[in-house]
Amino acid sequence: MDQDEGTATAVDTANPTAERPSLPPSAMGLVPIAQRYRIGEQLGKGGMGEVLDAHDDQIGRDVAIKRMRSDVPSEKQIARFMREARIQGRLEHPAIVPVHELGRDADGRPYFAMKKLKGITLAEIFKAEDASKYPLQRQLRALADVCLAVELAHTRGFIHRDLKPDNIMLGDFGETYVLDWGVAKVTGEDDDSVVSTDDGGVEPLVTAAGAAVGTPGYMSPEQARGLVDVDARADVYSLGCVLFELLT
Repeated sequence: MDQDEGTATAVDTANPTAERPSLPPSAMGLVPIAQRYRIGEQLGKGGMGEVLDAHDDQIGRDVAIKRMRSDVPSEKQIARFMREARIQGRLEHPAIVPVHELGRDADGRPYFAMKKLKGITLAEIFKAEDASKYPLQRQLRALADVCLAVELAHTRGFIHRDLKPDNIMLGDFGETYVLDWGVAKVTGEDDDSVVSTDDGGVEPLVTAAGAAVGTPGYMSPEQARGLVDVDARADVYSLGCVLFELLT
């Protein structure tokens, strides 16, 4: 997601007298955001969601909140958003950002709270004029950590489908994280096909054979052809592209 520093977001407050939009059933029954979190600046945004700085008043820790941007999201949008949260939340690995909670804001928009990260992406390292703080050995170790996290996802039946330098973060204290499970696929399930764009959003990408999912330059040939039965080998191909870029 693109960084949008300095964009302040007002604290969410519950207003029981305010008129609420009609929400799909899947958005009901979630914990209101104002009961637990104080919202700060916007950290980034994408096609469907935004990431906000927040403080968890119950635990006393800083977190990141990913929230849908649409005021009245459709059932389909909510299902996709909540699927991302649940896939990420079910994958317990040091290199996968933990999800703390699913909930809704004062307008009923779904959100999920997750660990707030501090670090730099591989893409930013590749572009940096001075990357001496992150020598090649550190980058290779990070990629090895990513491979282990992706292997875990594959054993659980999930395919990331958008592995690239922008979605690999190196933490300030030796951590590594695989970011953005928004287009992850559950093995054996059909879903909408989308492609990542340069501004961090997603949009359809139609090829001669159908629709593709991923980021051009890192997607496997079968993804580029829009094949439906993409499997774990697509992620392996993408990791190979990242390794090639890292070494050249």
